[in-house]
Parts: sequence; structure tokens; C-alpha cells
Amino acid sequence: MASSKTESVAKTSGRWSEPFELPNVAVHASLLPNGKILHWGRRENPKSTDLASLDEHFTKAFVWDPVSKKSTPTANEPRDINGKTVNLFCSGHAFLPDGALLIAGGHLQDGWGITSACIFDATTNTFVPKTPFARGRWYPSVLTLPDGRMLVVSGSFEEGSTVQNNNISEIWPSNTGAANPPRWTEVADPLSHQGPVFPLYPHMHVAPTGRVVIVGPLAQSWWLDIKDQATGQDWVDAGTARKAMMRDYCPSVMYDTGKIMFIGGGMSDQEAGPTNEVEFLDVNGAKAKWTSSAATNMKIGRRQFNATVLPDGSVFVNGGTKGAGFNDLSPAAHILESELWDPATGKWSQMASESINRCYHGTSLLLPDGRVFSAGSGEYGGAPPDQCHTNGQLFEPPYLHKGGSRPAIKDAPTEIVYGKDFSVTLGSQVDIQKISWVRLGSVTHCRNMNQSLMFLRGFRQSGTHLTIPAPANGNLAPPGHYMLFVLDKRGVPSVARIIRITSTASPPPPEPNPHTPHQSPYKPFKPSQGRPGPCVQPTLHDQMRQIRTSQNHPAIAIGLTPLCPYGLGPCWGGAYDALCRISNIDLVSPTPNQNDSLAFVYMKEENSLPDIDAWRKEFAATANSSYEIRGIEVTVSGVVQRGDGKVDLKRGVGLAKKVTLAPFTQKSQLKWDVQAGAARAVTVEETGAYQKLIEALGRRKAGLDVSVLLTGTLQKQGGGVFSLDVRKFEMTDGPEE
Repeated sequence: MASSKTESVAKTSGRWSEPFELPNVAVHASLLPNGKILHWGRRENPKSTDLASLDEHFTKAFVWDPVSKKSTPTANEPRDINGKTVNLFCSGHAFLPDGALLIAGGHLQDGWGITSACIFDATTNTFVPKTPFARGRWYPSVLTLPDGRMLVVSGSFEEGSTVQNNNISEIWPSNTGAANPPRWTEVADPLSHQGPVFPLYPHMHVAPTGRVVIVGPLAQSWWLDIKDQATGQDWVDAGTARKAMMRDYCPSVMYDTGKIMFIGGGMSDQEAGPTNEVEFLDVNGAKAKWTSSAATNMKIGRRQFNATVLPDGSVFVNGGTKGAGFNDLSPAAHILESELWDPATGKWSQMASESINRCYHGTSLLLPDGRVFSAGSGEYGGAPPDQCHTNGQLFEPPYLHKGGSRPAIKDAPTEIVYGKDFSVTLGSQVDIQKISWVRLGSVTHCRNMNQSLMFLRGFRQSGTHLTIPAPANGNLAPPGHYMLFVLDKRGVPSVARIIRITSTASPPPPEPNPHTPHQSPYKPFKPSQGRPGPCVQPTLHDQMRQIRTSQNHPAIAIGLTPLCPYGLGPCWGGAYDALCRISNIDLVSPTPNQNDSLAFVYMKEENSLPDIDAWRKEFAATANSSYEIRGIEVTVSGVVQRGDGKVDLKRGVGLAKKVTLAPFTQKSQLKWDVQAGAARAVTVEETGAYQKLIEALGRRKAGLDVSVLLTGTLQKQGGGVFSLDVRKFEMTDGPEE
């Protein structure tokens, strides 16, 4: 029995239960309509030191019972439509209107997503394979749309020997009847509409207007206008950006109708670690604008943590790291203290400390009894076995420690209809202050893809009888299952009833043919261009090939090292966005070189030299220290000048000043080995290029200009003077003697 002192603390700070064991690291967790939690991790044995086990091609999933605190295996393992087992690690998931969990993509190896789609049916405890995607998805996001269709955005996949983002979103129809097997429909590529390459696991919410809004991790927000199922959809710049710029591995929460908060994450800089900043977006109207205030910031900067909306509209955050880097697990960086945000005051309060540090791959979910389930953390390449947490804890918020009895729901419907009142009977006479409607959570990688809260305002109470207006439409509450909480004047919630909301509206129009592109010519994205209109939907590699053939001058290569451990391919979206915002870049190739960690851009002025310092500054302002520019390689033409044993590029189109030439050394190397975390070794051909250039110039007739095409790493010497470490060259005129 808890002491009076302990209870006194719990009234203001809540309380954590003792840890309980789970059969795996709960990297993915979803609250099922039966009140239990489906969870799975990366591999069968989380404590294995065999690195090959990180890429198992099967999934051991379990269902956890909050009453017994025991997990039991699902009735079968997930498989694709060909009967092969699949690994659902790094998939995305959200609930269909009927309560089945749609699971998109999964894992071959880091960055390499699978095309598999399946559902988990809680009524039979089984996984059921569905029509696969056109391309693989690793780290995709899934969202239930107002009409019951399912939107899947982003993810990455392997093509050839590289990894690239899947920029083609797909929609799963709401009609899942056996007579018309559902198939995926592609959504217009945002690149064709002067849009972004979306980062992995984008933050998506449904606005009360019916539009989808993407609020992160990029600074700029984007709308998806779902116009007509037969004519396709359109990505639109929302015209607002978060002041805190790009922030990743952090949560966003819809804590009331159309009100979104984006919390912490990212890196303020490499030394200071993640931010504590909280930003707010109201999407109730046609226009939206991000706002923030120092008064509403968290007490602790966090990355790799979760946020859970509670029945009273408060937001609970727990876990994370405050250290620099992607996932600092040093003891000093652990954040065991949780925090609670009060929507009435906009302030955060420190809550009780968890026993276990929950960082990368931790999960949190609201339970029907008002507690918060917290589990997971670990299960990534290089994670020490003692940091792979096969356990969970339960947080009891302060509202469960106010003393006295909780309001109770004696009777409630299991299903309601949009726009109609429904009745609820209380267990005893108690004045009800609020009624909240919380969508079942489905969480992984800091993203709860199914979570939202709205208050059912305008209810009427007569004794123990409540008459409650249902949400008006699917824009406010997409069809599916929700937890209904009633709260008394103290703010104490009842145990929730899980209720499904459906529509009596006529079925949606027939879906267009799967993977049918819009039939008009593709136009590659240039930041300087206006909106080109609809387009066919090639892969990003197809777009890159078209860009190369459309340009009459060489690309500039930029060496970029992402803070995330998976390389520039999977972690490309933020870098692409930041490069597009550099003022004198005309075009960014939509696919980087994953193997060498290089991006490719084209400048507005042919043969001109980028101001390296200015580029670094502009890039950092958007990328927010999530990437490091290692250097820049250019290909320029001009006339060389020989003298005093040195060679300079004297003049050329677009060159304002001479460029001093120098040998290519190991320090000049931009090609990067992600696994080794170091530059690749230079070749003999690269280090010998400068000397061969001098020798070749010596064979030219004296007194004649010699034109060359040079490729190498650019260095800025100050005063507008540059040097070029020559990696290769080509003589373009001047006869030999």
C-alpha cells in the first residue's frame, strides 16, 4: 500500500508502475479495439550479438493484455501475397474503419523497404496479406482519411545498388469487400508541383477542412488536397514554416480539434543537443500559421521520445535523449523525467521519473483506463544488448491520484453514426465537465500515426443520463474506433468505452485503376520555376536521368554526411529541402548517391563557382545541423596559365577571378564510406591527376592558350580567391608541340 507521502507526490507528479517483462523490444505498438496492445520488434532475440539477426525476414508479433500484463503470440506470422514471411520492422500503420490495422512496408535491411502490405485482424488474431505497393517502403507514414481510405506517404527502397525515398504516395480504398479486391492508387508526385522529397516517417494529420497536413520533420508545411477520387490529388505549399526549422525524431500531436503541436527534437547544433522548443499550428481554417513562445517550451530538450495526448487534453512526454548526435545513450544523456503540458496554462510540469530509459525505438500509448503504456528502446545496429529493453512500464497521470471515486460509464453503444446524438448511462450521479473522443494509438519511431483528440461539446446531462452529439463528419474524426472518456469537475476521467463511428453516406466513387499515372509530360522541379501542373510519375532515378539529359553543363557534387546512421539515401528529404533553398542553385537532382554520400545540384550561372561559406550558412539555416557539408566538387572550364612551377585557371566563362590549382589528396576526398564513417581512400589516378596535367601542358606549344575542363574539390582561400584540388582533367584545345 502506498504511503501518504508517495500519494501526495503522485497527486502532482503521477506515478510509474514497476517494470514488467515483454517477449521482445516493442518498437511498434498499437492499441486494438479490444483494449489489448499488438506489438513487435526487429528480431526474435533482441539480446543476440549476431549482426545478421538484425535483418531477419520474419516477424514475431505479440498481443499484450493490460489486465494480466502478459503477452501471447499472434495466431500466425505476417506474410506477403506469395506466402513468404516478412519483417514488419520499420513499417507504418494505422487503423482501417473496421478496426483492422493496416501495416505498410517493412524491412529487408536498413533503408531497404519491402512492398508488402497486410492487415492485422484482432477478431481472429491473424495477419492477412494484401495487394503490395508498386515500390518498397521503409519508414513510411500511414493516415486514415475522412472517407475511410488510407494514405501511405514516403518510405525508402533499394534500386540497383542505391537507396532512395519513395516519393509516390499511395491510397488504399475504403471498400474492402471481397467482391472488389482493394488495390492501391498512386497520388501525384509532389516534385511535379514544386514540392519536396518527403523525409521518412513524415508527420501527418487530418484537418477539419478535410485536407491532410504534413507538419514535419521539414520546416515547411504541406497540404494534400483530396479533390476527387477519379481525378487525383494535389500537393500544395501551406505557406507556413516552423521557426525551429527541420526537427526529426520527435512527436507531433493533435490535442484538440484542428490544433497541432510539434514538440522538441532535431539538433539546435552538434554541441547543444536537441531543442525544447514547442510550436503550434491551428488548421481549422483555410490558412494556417505556426506560432511559438518561450513560455510554452518543455523544460528539457529531447530527441527520440514520445508524446501521448491524455483524456483531459493535456499532453504527456516521456523518454528521449538530451545528448548530441542521433541517439546518445550515455547515462548523462538519458531523460528519465517525464513532463506534462497543460492546455489551459500552456505550461509544462515535471512528472515522475521512469525507471528505464526509453530512447530510439521506444513507444508510448494511452490505455482505456487512462494510464500510459511505455516500452521498447534499442534494437538498432550497434545497440548494446543492455540497451535493448524487453520490458514496459505504466504511468499513472496525476488525475488518477486525486482521491475519491472516478466517474464510470455503465452503458454506452458500441457503434455510433456521424452527426447523430447518442446516449451514455453513468454508473452513479456525478456532474460531467468534459467528454473526450480519443482515437486509438498506433505508434513507432516517435510517430503516433492514429492518435488524435477532440472534445464532444454540447452534451446534455440529466441525472445519470448523457446525450452526446457525435462528431459531425469524418473530417473531424475519421471513421474507426475511439475511446470515449467522461471527465468530472476535477478533471478525473472514467475508464473509456471503445466505440466505433461509421457513416451512413453513400459509398465513395469507384477507384481509378491502380498505379495509373496522370497523362501529361513530366517536368523536373526547379526552384525558380512556377507550378508545372500534373505529370506522369516516374521513379526518382527516372527523374534524375531526365535532369541529366536536360542540362548542358555538369552537376556540382556536394559531400553530405547525415546525422542519422542510415546514410544519405534514406535520410535525404531534409537535405533536399535545404539545398533547394540555397539562393543560386537552379535545380537539385532528386536522388543522391547513397554509396558515396553525394548530392548533385546545378547552378543558375553556368561554369560559376559557388561561395562555399555562403552555401554552408544557407544550408545550415534550413537543415539545422542534421547534416554536415564535407565539401563541394565542381567541374569548370577555362584557360590555364603556367608560371613558377604552378598552374592556375586564369579565365573562363563565369569565372570572375583566377583559380589556383593543386594536387588532389586524401583531405580532398568527398566520397564517404557510411559504414566506416570516414572518407574513402583516394586512388592513384586521383592523386596523380595534377602532375599529369602539368606534364600535358608541357607538351603544348609555348605562348598559346590552353583550354581545359577540370573536376576537383573546391577550396575557398579568402578574398574571393579559390583553389581547386584537381581530381581529373580533359584538354579541350591547344595542339601538342
